[in-house]
Amino acid sequence: MDERWYTMDRPKSKYPKMSMSDRAAQFAPFAALTGHKEAVIEQGRITQEKRILSNEEKLEINEKIVEMVKLKLKCRIIYFEKDRTKSGGQYMESVLSFKRIDELNKTLFFKENIQIQIEDIVDIEVLEQ
Repeated sequence: MDERWYTMDRPKSKYPKMSMSDRAAQFAPFAALTGHKEAVIEQGRITQEKRILSNEEKLEINEKIVEMVKLKLKCRIIYFEKDRTKSGGQYMESVLSFKRIDELNKTLFFKENIQIQIEDIVDIEVLEQ
């Protein structure tokens, strides 16, 4: 048997050597429907409809906001956050430190860099410091 075959040099390619990541990419799975999985997940995500408050509830919330603005206190607030991609949204609950109010745009600003429209507030509880 001829024993020269294992002592010979490996043949040289005329193409540049491919990196390991490029070589691995050849065998990566092919996704024909790019973004389809994300679209299905997004479609299945449930949002809530915004609740309409009665005039009494709005008046009560406004009284609590006035108290919070005067004393610059923390508050526990439940508000509706509109969804950016679908109709509806979700109710959020946070404890926030009051910063200022924009009466023209009816917006509350908090030290935690959160802005909430007064009309989106469902409940507010002023907390003692």
